[in-house]
Amino acid sequence: MNQWEGAAENHNIGVEKPFDPPTINDHIMSTFKSKRTVIMKVLIVDDSSSDRSILRHTFQAHGCEVIEAANGREGLSKAGEGKPDLIISDALMPVLDGFGFLREIKSDKVLNSIPFIFYSAVYTGYDEERLARSQGAAAFLLKPMDPVDLWREIQAILDISALGQSANIPTALGEEEQFLRDYSHIVVAKLEEKVSELEDMFVRVVQVLVNLLDAKSPWTMGHSERVAEHAQDIAREMGLDENRVSKVYLGALLHDIGKIGTYDTLLNKLSALTEAEYQIVKGHPGRGADALEAIDQLKDVIPMIRYHHEKYDGTGYPDHLKYDEIPLAARIISVADTYDSITVTRPYRVALDTGNAIAELRRSAGSQLDPAVVQVFIKFLENSESTDLAGKGSELHENPRS
Repeated sequence: MNQWEGAAENHNIGVEKPFDPPTINDHIMSTFKSKRTVIMKVLIVDDSSSDRSILRHTFQAHGCEVIEAANGREGLSKAGEGKPDLIISDALMPVLDGFGFLREIKSDKVLNSIPFIFYSAVYTGYDEERLARSQGAAAFLLKPMDPVDLWREIQAILDISALGQSANIPTALGEEEQFLRDYSHIVVAKLEEKVSELEDMFVRVVQVLVNLLDAKSPWTMGHSERVAEHAQDIAREMGLDENRVSKVYLGALLHDIGKIGTYDTLLNKLSALTEAEYQIVKGHPGRGADALEAIDQLKDVIPMIRYHHEKYDGTGYPDHLKYDEIPLAARIISVADTYDSITVTRPYRVALDTGNAIAELRRSAGSQLDPAVVQVFIKFLENSESTDLAGKGSELHENPRS
């Protein structure tokens, strides 16, 4: 039995020899449409198990045999084991992505006639679809689609594909170079889109954490955001590059995150803390840093969280660091934290105006705060608004609740 007789027998199609290869697609399609009991073998390639499951149920509901693969390399192996009648593939996958998989399929003399359809949620525009079609893909469909609409669309695509042979991969050097340029552009665009999505999601998660912290005490509502804004201003004034400025902002936003593990009654207590209570609250920098240790994206901001209550003269906590032993970002956050704490009314302290707050910062420079950072921030404040500098202020007593 030759290969054409075998193909026909596999699909219960009666044919006469000799059987011209291009005709078999027509014959399979016409038989498939008239006899729904005929099995069409479909190879689904997608790194998402849930997406594969949806496609599997869609095709099986119409009597198709389904084989699955989690990436292009695995898909090639499955296609080689038993030639499918149709390939449905995602575009962005590990190991071997959809475009690489398509090129491998179209370069294979045995497999290159299989209709290949992209079904992907990652789409950067017309160029992606154009490139897919130029490499032999029958279509580029966007996830998600209603199963009924998806099946109808695939039937229409297969009807068109059955009228002619699938395109083979270009072999001319110029076409090859053009493909690589187009493909590189698409891959970069996909990666940038994914990175942007992850960054947006990360920012939202951070904001949720800050909101949880704000909900613990009405007296510190908005404190983290204000400290982050002040710290960002200081970092920029000190000439840090935007990448470091962004990290300082993030570290300041999360500097008090360890207070989520602190009793609400201590944070909201109107009278002075006892020594035992004070020690509990003082543990928040270490608790916050430890809680975030497993998040790789925060590795650069964890020292800011741990050391933002260290004092310039070494009398702070938790490790009694001093001078340059304290990370610059933590010294910046300490100044920003102090300023916000003394300019907002708390149960145990009336807010200072800007002039008196500046006087307090000057008084604390060299002991509690880095004098260089204080100088930069005061200059920024003085340039930002007209302030009354006549006030003398009162001695600054740091309270770990702020």
